[in-house]
This record gives sequence, structure tokens and C-alpha cells, in this order.
Amino acid sequence: MIATALVRIRHGDTVEISGAYQYQARNSGPVIQRFWHYEKERSIRKFSPPMPGERVLDVGCGSGVVADLLASMGAEVTGIDANAKAIEFARATFHRPNLEFRCAFAEDLPYASASVARIYCLEVIEHLYQQQVRALLASFARLLRPGGVLTMTTPNYRGLWPAIERIMDRLQLAPPMAEHQHVTKFDRRRLRRVLADADWEIVRLVTFSTFSPFISILSWRLAERCAEIEDRADLAFGNLLLVVAKRRGGDG
Repeated sequence: MIATALVRIRHGDTVEISGAYQYQARNSGPVIQRFWHYEKERSIRKFSPPMPGERVLDVGCGSGVVADLLASMGAEVTGIDANAKAIEFARATFHRPNLEFRCAFAEDLPYASASVARIYCLEVIEHLYQQQVRALLASFARLLRPGGVLTMTTPNYRGLWPAIERIMDRLQLAPPMAEHQHVTKFDRRRLRRVLADADWEIVRLVTFSTFSPFISILSWRLAERCAEIEDRADLAFGNLLLVVAKRRGGDG
């Protein structure tokens, strides 16, 4: 008799998250929170901007802020999220002819093989068990055309992030994260390994959003300058990891 390993599958978080969460955090939250979410937009513009006309997916789009940014840059964008309330909010808030939103689980993306130029997946993989992350990366590899580009972000658990997460949970500054939302904890080495195991070629792996969000209390412009310095320093203890990777089989 052959024993079958228990495969854990996660469909959504154990805490309810408002459909407007990312939009409110980016536009009306405390200044640190607003800069934190702005940093994702800045990093996309700097490290992995889409080309006009490219077919792009924003997987785990939440309330649609990043999907709208990508569409504003000329890409043909579909934002995807399993939170029906988030998709409802995004459809009511963002209106562009090159932007649509669909409610679906990340692992059930209904698109043809090699049909997408770029996939963005920001702060999603920490919400999934590791075997789900591997399956998701395989799905992304199928969807991307040869040389297609994957851009992901995730907290860095070998940096300052664990302390920040504990403080935010204790002060209830965001929906509970530790063990409620974040179930797989990545650091630079673990992220490299899971991508290498899935046969992805890493183009860039950097940390960001370390001190700059907190400096925004003093000055937004000063925080932007600090963010540029952090990019060059690529601090080992940076709060967030950003990886840009390519599907093998082309130059992209």
C-alpha cells in the first residue's frame, strides 16, 4: 500500500479583506501605508514596465490599483482575484478600454498556452502553501509565451519584515497576517530555489521598501530619494523582495 502525502490547498484567507483594501491603502491610508503601496508602482515602472499593446495579467489584483497602472501604460490588462468583493470594487472604480477584471482562483486561469507576454503577481505567493506556489509557477510558465516575463513581490522573512508584521498584527493596522494570511515565508534563497526548481531564469532579484516608507512621514520627496538609494544598495534585510524572471525558451 502506497501512502499518499497530504496536499494542503488554500482557497482564500481565513480573515475577511475589504474589496477596497488596496485602493484605500494607496489613496487614503496613513502616509507610511500610502508610500508602501506606491513603492510597488515605482518598482514596476523602474524594473518591469509593460510595453504598449502587450497582453498582461495581474494575478491577485485586489481592488485593481496595479492593474489600472499597467493599463495606463498601454498594456492590455486583465486583473484576476478570488475575492469577489474586490473584483466588484475594481470594476466599479477603474474604467479603461484595455482593462478588465475577472473573479477566479490563481491556479484556475482560463487562458490559452503561450498567450500572455507578462504576468504580475504582487504579494500573493506568501498566501499559498509551497506546493501551490510550485503549481502556480508551472501555470504561469504555460501561459507565458517563450521569453515572457513574470514579476512577483513577497515579504522577506530574513529581513526586518517579521518584526513589522508582528507590530502591525498587534496594533491591528491591517488585516491579521501571521498564520492567517501568510502561510509560506520566503527569503532570497528560498525564492531563488523555488523558481530554479520550476525552471525559471531570474533576471533580477532585489529588496525594496525598507526605510523609505517610514521616511515618508517627514517628506514624500525625501522618501523617494531614499527608495532610489535602497535600490542601489539592495539591502539584505530589505522588507520586500521583487523578482523579475523569464520563461525559458526565448529572449523576450
